[in-house]
Order: sequence, then structure tokens, then C-alpha cells
Amino acid sequence: MEGMVADRKPTLQRLTLCTLLTLALTAQAQRAAPIVAVDAGRIEGIVLPTLPQGAAFLGVPYAAQPVGDLRWRPPQPAPAWSGILRAKAYGPACPQAPSGWLPEMLGKTQMATDEACLYLNIWTPHLASSAKIPVLVWIHGGGNVEGSGEWPPLGETLARRGIVVVSINYRLGIFGFYSTPQLTAESPDHRSGNYGQLDQLAALDWVQKNIARFGGDPHRVTVAGQSSGALDICNLIASPLAAGLFQRAILESGACVDSIFPTSREIEAANSHFADHLGPHNQPASLAQLRALPPQQLLDVAAQDDALDLEPAVDGHFLREQPAATFALGHQLPIPVLAGSTENEVSIFASPIVGGSSHRPQTVAAYHQFLDKKFGPLASQVFAAYPATTDAEVPRVFNTMFSDFDFGFSMRLLAAETARIHQPAYLYHFTYAGQGPFATLGAFHAEELMFLSQRYWTSWIKTPDDACVSNALIGYWIHFIQTGNPNTSGLPRWPVYNPHQDLAQILGRTVTTAPDPRAELFSPFQQYLDSRLDSLPNHGAALPNPTPTSSPH
Repeated sequence: MEGMVADRKPTLQRLTLCTLLTLALTAQAQRAAPIVAVDAGRIEGIVLPTLPQGAAFLGVPYAAQPVGDLRWRPPQPAPAWSGILRAKAYGPACPQAPSGWLPEMLGKTQMATDEACLYLNIWTPHLASSAKIPVLVWIHGGGNVEGSGEWPPLGETLARRGIVVVSINYRLGIFGFYSTPQLTAESPDHRSGNYGQLDQLAALDWVQKNIARFGGDPHRVTVAGQSSGALDICNLIASPLAAGLFQRAILESGACVDSIFPTSREIEAANSHFADHLGPHNQPASLAQLRALPPQQLLDVAAQDDALDLEPAVDGHFLREQPAATFALGHQLPIPVLAGSTENEVSIFASPIVGGSSHRPQTVAAYHQFLDKKFGPLASQVFAAYPATTDAEVPRVFNTMFSDFDFGFSMRLLAAETARIHQPAYLYHFTYAGQGPFATLGAFHAEELMFLSQRYWTSWIKTPDDACVSNALIGYWIHFIQTGNPNTSGLPRWPVYNPHQDLAQILGRTVTTAPDPRAELFSPFQQYLDSRLDSLPNHGAALPNPTPTSSPH
């Protein structure tokens, strides 16, 4: 009997713990759905067990929906509503074609889309206006033609670490970046285009006015994004219109400092033909007729028009000069940045994993032709830095060269130009390679988003190292969002970027500080950029040398 009684004690203890856990979960589930009053009205959120003092609010309108007469106009304030708006599901994504990335990233083949798409989502760990919690505003990537605030799904994961997370939708493609002489003529300020970037400004302004009601601190806002989301953030840093809307920035694999954007007039000229056959009887369409066309028809026609130019433009308003010149002259917003790229950025774009196919050079002769067309008189210097002696070497060499040209060089330049205005910059180089179908891709474009969200792609093969990498990235990112400095206990020290030392944080199976791995090869890329900047009116003679063109190590 004594033995039997003794054996029952652990069982009773387990039952007691299970009962307590069940009661706690039940109490959490029964917690009343939170209601918060924002400028336009009251919204009801979602109770989440992982955020016991907080909540999530999904599909919150931050501007008037850009439909009908508001198509191709700057965003307007969201109209007030009566009653309580149920903010319990993501709003539709902005119109876009089906993406080959979606099956891997979200396990679905197509987003629900609608032109009424200007929504944001909020995850907060503490619903108290006195909490004053740092805020992250995430701007998604997707080439400014696809994506939404729903992916990557990092909101709940990062909010559990003590920050308020906001993700946003913004207009894309033909709806976000269309510019024509007709639109410019009807505009009170004689400008058109850049609507997607103006949406981002409107969302950031909404955060400034409302985020304190969700526990956030409007004076500690970090804007972060990846790929085109990071490039858009770079443009925001270059725009005087963004002053005061955020205090630091994280840019992952995307920057504007090495690009020359078209002017509004150049885009207007390129797009002036678009409406030629969209009116009645195959005649030119008026703006009223274009605004009456179904969104899908506009998407379909735009997809077939190779001459159409849909990208951010230097318009004299949002972008008053070339962003590359703004940074080279030190005129950007003076804020700390955390920025970097992956080891093998472009490998994923030719991969069937995301529906890609390769149209890249496959022979030494084709590689020379590509370099001649892209770099002109500097082609031989680029080839000398990234040589291929046999056809078999070309795919690997091209992958490395273009990863460096399009990403590694620009992120290092961004860090150097931030350091030159005496703001802290933290440069990283992500090297973690996966297994199985991802093994040959190395550390590819967008890979780090899995580790930040802890939502792994459908075909990803998990290993114990994944958790270590995830904890390092989240630890560094969260501490930067909280303080402007990524350094935190338990992680290797990450030094502020110094162009003369040229060190980066290597983030992979081990975390260490080392010279930026291929920086000594970047000299022809800097010369190429300098030549393009020198050709710009009113800029060339004034541009300083931003950084050493090769590493001293």
C-alpha cells in the first residue's frame, strides 16, 4: 500500500499541472476581444495565447481605398466608420499576378486580391497606452509587383520578443507606379506616379498618430523590409517627406544607392502609349475610362507591355533628386541602419523552386556579351574580377558576380555612406545554406526571412542549426529595434561599420566578425556607378568619394 500511495503522487502532480494549464488556456481564450479607438473609429482585435497582455489587429484601413476616382491619386485619409470594425482577418492583397514564391512561402498558390487593399496589421505584446514599446513597421518585398503584409508572417513571432509589429499593403505595379502626361496634367501639384511609396508614407503617418493606443512608442519606430521593400525604404530615407516618421531602418538585400532611377518625365514618355487601344472601339482611353476598367484587365494588359515602366521615379516631390546622389552628398535622413545581403542572392531567381527559369549566360562568349552590354568600357575590369575560363564555370561565376553587383556592393556602400554622416551602420553577410532542394542554392535571396519569422518554406528541411541561426538573427534585430544597436548579451559583438576597417558580421552556422568577403572585387562596380553619377546634371562635380574601393585586409 505504501508503494501504491507513493506511485500516485507524481500522477496527481501531473494532473494538477495539466489542470492548471487547461484553466490558464481557457481563461486566455475567454478574455474579451480587445477594442481600440483609432482616428477613424473603433476596432476589435484578436486574443492570442502567445501575447497574453496584447493582441493582434488585422486588416485595419489606414487610408481611403484607392478605387474609382481615387485610382492613381495620392492616398487620402481613411473615412470614419460607425460602430466597431472587426479587425480579425488580413485585408486583401493589392492586385497582382499569381506568384511562384507563394507555394513555398505560404503554402498557397494565390493571394486574395482587391484594389481596395490599403490595410495594415498590428501585433502588440502589451495593450496599454503607457507601455511605450518600440515599433517595427515591415514593408514587404516582391519587386513592387507582388506581395502583401501577410508575408513573411513575422508579426506574432517578433511581437513575442517585446516589440509592436506593423505590416502594411501598398499599391503595386500598374496601380502603384503608373505615370502619364494626362495624370500629371490633372494633378494639383503636376506630378504622377510613386503612389505605392506615397502609400508607405501614409501608413507611417498613421502609425505616428495611432500606434500609442496599441502600446507602441511613435518616437521609436524602425522601418524594415527586404528586397524591393528595402529599396523602397532606401528611397524613404532619401525623401524629405519621410522626416520624423521613423528613427532607424533595417534594409535586407535592397538599396537605392547604386541605382539611377528614371525621372517622371522619362516614365511618362515610356507610358504614354499604354491607353492607346483601351478605349471604346479600340481607341485611346481617357483617364475616366481607364479608371473604370476592371483591375484584372489593367493587370493583363500591363503584363503584355514590355515598354511600360512601373518603378519609383525622381519626381521632384517624393524624390527630389537621384537617391544615389542624395546619399553620396550626405543629404539622407540621419538615422542608424542595419543592412546586409546573402552570399548567393540571385541563385533562387533561376530556380524551379519559385517557378524560375534561367536566361543567364551559359558560355564564356555569352558572359562577355552580357558584361559588354551592361558595363560598357568597364566590362573587361568586371571580367578580370570575376573570370570564367570555361563554359562550365560561367553559371557559378555569373551567380557570384551578379549577387555582388546587385546586392553585396550596394549594401556595403549604404553602410559606408551612413557612416560618413556619423550615424551608426551595422553591415551583415548572411551565409547559411540549407539542405535537400536548397543545398545547391547556397544562402539565397529572402532566405533569412524564414529565420526571422520562424515560418519555414514548404520544402525546407529543418536541422538543429536552424534554431541557432533564428535566435541570433532575432536577437540582433530585436535589440537594434529597441536601441539602435544590435549588440545584446549572449551573442558575439557586432562592431559599428567603419569603411577603413570594412568589417561585416558573418551570419551563418557560426557568427563572427570578418572583412566583407568579396569587397576587394567591387572596384569596377564603384567606377560604373561614379560614371553614371558624373553624367547627371548638377551632381557630378560635387560628389565625394564615398568609401575605399577595395578592402585594406
